[in-house]
Amino acid sequence: MLMAVKKSTAAKPATQAARRLRGNETGASTREALVREAMKLFAERAIGAVSLREIVQKAGQGNQSAIHYHFNDKQGLVIAVADTVRALFEPHFAAVLSEIGSREAEGTLTDDDLVAGLVMPLIQVFHADETGRDAIRFVSRLASDGGDLGQSLVLKQCAPFLNQIEARFIARHPDKPRDKLQLQLLLGMSSTIFGLTAIGGLRHSPFGDASPLYAGRFDDLIRDYVHFVGRGLLGD
Repeated sequence: MLMAVKKSTAAKPATQAARRLRGNETGASTREALVREAMKLFAERAIGAVSLREIVQKAGQGNQSAIHYHFNDKQGLVIAVADTVRALFEPHFAAVLSEIGSREAEGTLTDDDLVAGLVMPLIQVFHADETGRDAIRFVSRLASDGGDLGQSLVLKQCAPFLNQIEARFIARHPDKPRDKLQLQLLLGMSSTIFGLTAIGGLRHSPFGDASPLYAGRFDDLIRDYVHFVGRGLLGD
């Protein structure tokens, strides 16, 4: 009897722990589904045009209070989506800064390297997969119709990276007015974000025969785009 009692009391905590683990996994899965569907819907339409009910339905959740449980309100959900997007960007930002640091140490860093470093993380995220495309479109929505919250979240995502790119440009061009440099950096990043959201428009030319632009020459398109941004950054 003593052995049976020990077995029973030992099993109870283990069962409770397993239930807690399953509950945590279910909660994490629900939260992830809500964030993913919110990102997709926010990317497609203005953030204010998407209802919480629609997000819950698209995420396959039957409980309409799921968003309030995980995020408190819509603003909390927008912040959670922005945090997810920042996590997508961070490895690309880190890789670019590492490469720039290596070239800087070798004495081979060029202005074109810095320009490419500014825009390539965004391009890489966009072309990684559908989630990446939704992430870039979501950022464009934050910047265009997200109000003060949207502007602050965009800055939170990009400011640490932009500050390091700016510092390298200042070191290379100490006589350039800083406010002009900052404006050009923001325009370079903004034109990349908004340009990527309209990438479908680049597939067909409006100049005559409507044939695809840069058909089969994606590397050439990127090279010429980096050149375009660079001329804006490095011009007077």
